[in-house]
Amino acid sequence: MSDTPLLSVVVPFYGVEDYLLECLQSLQAQTLRDIQVVLVDDGSPDDSIEIAEAVAASDERFQVVRQANAGLGPARNTGQAHAVGEFLTFVDSDDIVPHRAYEQMVASLRSSGSSFAVGNARRFSRTSGVRQSWAHARPCAKDAIATHILERPTLAYDRMVWNKIYRRDFYEEYRYAFPPIKYEDWPVTMRAHLDALTVDVLKTPTYYWRERESGDSITQQVFKYENLLDRVISAEQVFDVLDRQASPVVRSMAHRHLLEIDMVAVAQAFAVAEASDVPRLLELSLRFVERLEPPHSGESRYNTLQYHALKAGDADLLRELAIFRDAGGLAGGTSVSRSRLKPWRWNLNYPGRTHRATPNNLYELPFTALKLQTLVTSARATSERLDIEATAQIGHLQAGDDDAVAVNLVNGITRIPLEVETFDTIDAFRGRSRVGLRFGVDLESLRGRHDLVWPLRFEVTRTSAGVTRTSPLTGAGAGSAQYPQGAFFGPSQFLQPGLTSGNVYCIHRVAFPTVVEVLEASDGAFVVRGTIAEPARNAAVVVVRPDGALTFPATLESGLDGIQHFTARLDPAVVLDGDSSDDPFLHTATRRVAMRTEFGDVDLTWPGYDADVEITQDGRRVALTRSRFGNATLTFGPLVPHVDSARQVGDDLLLEGTHLGLPVQEGLMWRLYLPDSDEHLDIPVAVDVDGSRWSSRTTLSSLLPDVDRPTQPGAPAADYSLFFQTQGYDTPAPIVPSALGALPIERLVAGRNVLVTSIAGSTRVQVR
Repeated sequence: MSDTPLLSVVVPFYGVEDYLLECLQSLQAQTLRDIQVVLVDDGSPDDSIEIAEAVAASDERFQVVRQANAGLGPARNTGQAHAVGEFLTFVDSDDIVPHRAYEQMVASLRSSGSSFAVGNARRFSRTSGVRQSWAHARPCAKDAIATHILERPTLAYDRMVWNKIYRRDFYEEYRYAFPPIKYEDWPVTMRAHLDALTVDVLKTPTYYWRERESGDSITQQVFKYENLLDRVISAEQVFDVLDRQASPVVRSMAHRHLLEIDMVAVAQAFAVAEASDVPRLLELSLRFVERLEPPHSGESRYNTLQYHALKAGDADLLRELAIFRDAGGLAGGTSVSRSRLKPWRWNLNYPGRTHRATPNNLYELPFTALKLQTLVTSARATSERLDIEATAQIGHLQAGDDDAVAVNLVNGITRIPLEVETFDTIDAFRGRSRVGLRFGVDLESLRGRHDLVWPLRFEVTRTSAGVTRTSPLTGAGAGSAQYPQGAFFGPSQFLQPGLTSGNVYCIHRVAFPTVVEVLEASDGAFVVRGTIAEPARNAAVVVVRPDGALTFPATLESGLDGIQHFTARLDPAVVLDGDSSDDPFLHTATRRVAMRTEFGDVDLTWPGYDADVEITQDGRRVALTRSRFGNATLTFGPLVPHVDSARQVGDDLLLEGTHLGLPVQEGLMWRLYLPDSDEHLDIPVAVDVDGSRWSSRTTLSSLLPDVDRPTQPGAPAADYSLFFQTQGYDTPAPIVPSALGALPIERLVAGRNVLVTSIAGSTRVQVR
């Protein structure tokens, strides 16, 4: 480490022995090497200090500072006082940072001269995998260099401190300090946004925010009074900053966020509050909402109801509203009943309609608010036919067995009626009703048409309770809907079902595709053979990495069919050399594979994909797999048994995959996490091994729970993940596109709905 490092990283820690090492290893792996890491022991009662001191002893860039327990805010202040870098950032000790994050953010700041940089964030856990952070989806939706909160008001939603890198002289000039409370971030980050000259916003995820199964992190201890008190104090400090410095638009945006997040948290506390806590909770609630702007016309009706109940101080109504939300009453948008006096209006079946504190108009739902909601759940194609299963339900209305349903294939302005069959499946209210649709497209009948306007889309019409709604078919559920097989539509056209950028499900046409005909592993390399639609003089298969493209020359020859054929060998050792994973939690990376000729780069369409082609290289699994749009793509990651085949035989689920030399016979299990706990139940999976492959058979009835254990309102009664656990491993077993193409599998077992699906790349069995 240099005398003046480029970046100082402050990491306070307290009671995180199960997570700290993973956090620090993600900092050690940063591609920006010139860093100082200040580890602040905030009087931790466990063995975290031993972990911190061991890392500091082995890496001179890390130093340990100890203090009596004072809380996260003061511990951050202590760390900042020891920082000497040109730039400054903070990390929570149970989170992790992607390897290239600091290099990207510092490079942006050096180029722009901005006061600080803001990066996108992802949430992660062992049960939910990796997903976009709700708090950062809006403010970090697009890159923006040298912008400002006054120019980009959605940055008012950017309340956390750890997804930022500050210029240290800027940070110290304004003398920022975290208050000694929970939710200490936002008073500092809001001030910084308003004080900054400009800020850089990066859409790229630069931070991974852990969601603990036990719910015992600071941000998950939502309903304790002391936690709520700190939340309100934090909000009051934000109110003060907004009143002093913010524009009306920024102030309104921040107040809206406070209502959507903080006010709802305060209101929901009444569902679990002890009677002795209610008076002080009411006092705290009124203190908060007195400074909160009233909800605007576009705010959620239910949030607005809870706002009025808080303003009225009606504890009984608050409890009734909170319990209704907590029990999943808002699922499906809440059921409605038709108004007797105004039959063109519908009444939401929310609690509290007779209370004086709640405006009647909040219970009245206009006829136009009843909208058709659709989701593709399965898509399977052959050369002759595309078969689709979907759900379609008019929001707030219960589907009936005698509902009229129609589906059209839309070709430009022409509608082609399709035969449709309805069936029972899980609906928006988490029950079973006839919301399922099954229909197909005869591809052979389309081949002779010359008036097709691509992409072809679908239109669904449904009538429920006398209400008729029409909507494009939108959305794609897990499994084959997201990874459907495509089909040739003639020698120079390939059809691929999938979503458009507007979330509309379509049939796309790829004209003159470059096609992978054979892809195999041979002598430690990938051999790719195929055809090029547009004859070229020079060609190469390229693997596109963050630092540039690797080029693997292809040999070209003309076949007897008059089509140009290519062959290329991809060396996995070359692919891995100098590259690292993008995901610090899963330790995986995905790289685009393309054909490069003098005409440019084109994707490799892989119509014959039936399983990943994999090679073990340098202790990692390197595989050529299939993207959602049917193209060959390259992935690499840890050696973990994968699932590449899934099928149902009676009431049994059959899974198969490659074991990569790992002890799958002892290590595979179905894991069920208990609500609000890191504790779990493990059910061993009986596994057979044949050469490099493993197979298992699970009787679905064996996964029916004796006691329902939903992890949250509206969640399945039991939600199992296929895990692999042995020495050095405790991770979900990944599922690849060849198996995803067979999902979902839905079956009624002993009167319970059992769904085999995938979430975040893992195999799941959900029971309702």
